[in-house]
Amino acid sequence: VESLPFSGQNFAGRGSMDSIALKTLQEELLNDSRMAADAFQKAAARFERKDDAGYESCGHQLARLYNTFEQAGLRVAKSFENNIDNEQGWHGALLTRLTIGIPGVRPAFIPDGLKLPLNELKGFRHVFVHAYDLQLDPEKLVLLLKYAKEIAEAFPGLIEKFISAVAGEQQIEL
Repeated sequence: VESLPFSGQNFAGRGSMDSIALKTLQEELLNDSRMAADAFQKAAARFERKDDAGYESCGHQLARLYNTFEQAGLRVAKSFENNIDNEQGWHGALLTRLTIGIPGVRPAFIPDGLKLPLNELKGFRHVFVHAYDLQLDPEKLVLLLKYAKEIAEAFPGLIEKFISAVAGEQQIEL
């Protein structure tokens, strides 16, 4: 059984940060944001080829974008008292957990408006990675590209708002 990235770890006493830890998290998240933007740009460019190879490459970049956002979510979860023990559904549990604020620990990272786009890309990533025989529907890719664009464009602002809220709540000067 694959172990979870942070299952079973004891985060007692975590949740408060110092300025170095918060600045490090901020820079890591901003790097994730740049990677997500790159994945979106590549996905859109590959789609424009309008052939099967382009659609498959677009699908790969969409999965990459979601993976990047999920990695950012794991960074946030690992930085605070926030473990998820359900091995079967940890991907969905991570998204759910990041849409809620935990008083005294951290604010929400994902706003309500990104739940649907993220869930759709998570579902696509699962099918894309695990399908044995997959025909990509260009119309579905158009919708996924729309969602990917929303995420890529919102990502830097999410980071700024989140880091600012943590700094304010925990009285950290950046």
